[in-house]
Amino acid sequence: MPYSKEEIFAYHELCGEQVEERVTSLDLEAESGFHWLPFNKLELQLYNIRHIQQHTGELCERLGAKGEIEVDWVGMKPDGSREN
Repeated sequence: MPYSKEEIFAYHELCGEQVEERVTSLDLEAESGFHWLPFNKLELQLYNIRHIQQHTGELCERLGAKGEIEVDWVGMKPDGSREN
């Protein structure tokens, strides 16, 4: 595996810090910043979340088609059972 569990968690923490910093300074009433997206920054954030969900679904579908490729530690308890 290219990244360890610890590296993934460290990156996740860094991303969380950057999100906190940037979101608190974001003017949610400002224009999106893209002329083809006629809505404000708040709506842009929701649009981006949906866009990421779409690509995540596509990635999961492609990995599944290649032979049920999974990251074995995601969603697993120490005893090997799945978390709810």
